[in-house]
Amino acid sequence: MSKVFGMHMIALHPGVKAEDFEKFVIEEMYPLPWPWEGYLLKGDRGDREGKYLVMWEIESVEARDRYFPAPGQPSEEYQQFMESHAAVLEKWATFATSLDTICTDYVVVGK
Repeated sequence: MSKVFGMHMIALHPGVKAEDFEKFVIEEMYPLPWPWEGYLLKGDRGDREGKYLVMWEIESVEARDRYFPAPGQPSEEYQQFMESHAAVLEKWATFATSLDTICTDYVVVGK
């Protein structure tokens, strides 16, 4: 079973302070019982310096497909999870673009 890394580029809305966004993600988003491990990354050098990326570490393609059986198509189970945490997810929208704006899943093929 190959691990999957979901890479989601995000942009802060105009006027949002980086420290406020980071605090929200650390204190409110990541404590949710996500079905996989999440990381908030901030570009340090290069083309995306100062910009954010959310990276999800998923144990396998099968685990990813349990929640997203097809691209952009969440399962009933995942939809229920999102509905049960709607307030936090709505707050996300006040800070940054959707996690689904620019994203790619990468499957580990070598290590």
